[in-house]
Amino acid sequence: MAISVNGVIAREDNEEDFLSHDNWNTLVKLAHKTGCMIWGRKTYEIVRRWDKQYLDDIKDEEKVVVSNDPRFSLESGYLLARSPKEVFDMLRKRGFNKVILSGGATVNSSFAEEGLIDEIVFNIEPVVVGKGIPLFSPRNFDLKLLEIRKINKRIIQLHYKVAK
Repeated sequence: MAISVNGVIAREDNEEDFLSHDNWNTLVKLAHKTGCMIWGRKTYEIVRRWDKQYLDDIKDEEKVVVSNDPRFSLESGYLLARSPKEVFDMLRKRGFNKVILSGGATVNSSFAEEGLIDEIVFNIEPVVVGKGIPLFSPRNFDLKLLEIRKINKRIIQLHYKVAK
């Protein structure tokens, strides 16, 4: 997840203008490595409005959207799951053993609370965003720091293990 220093993933209007393109490139590399990405409904609705070039970067990766809304449907090229557990059952059957969960706050928190996240990688931009969407909704889980890396002059990467 790309975040500000104070743990914001987007402004209140869902704008991510404070995040550098290097964060997107890092996510794309991880997506190519795992072959799969998971988004919540709100993230999907935002991402599908992006410039086509961004989605072309991940066109070969499996993309799963989580929504428990029975009326919600997706455009072609995406899979729909109704719960975090359903996502893993679906992807396991498709041969995936590692996946990337890349937002938003509600879906991140749901996966963490259900114990379905083993590790988290944060790319931290050196900005503070006054008001915005937090990385997680308030839930009960703890993280243990594994590694700190400097990606470039602006991005620090923190790698955590979820305490279970």
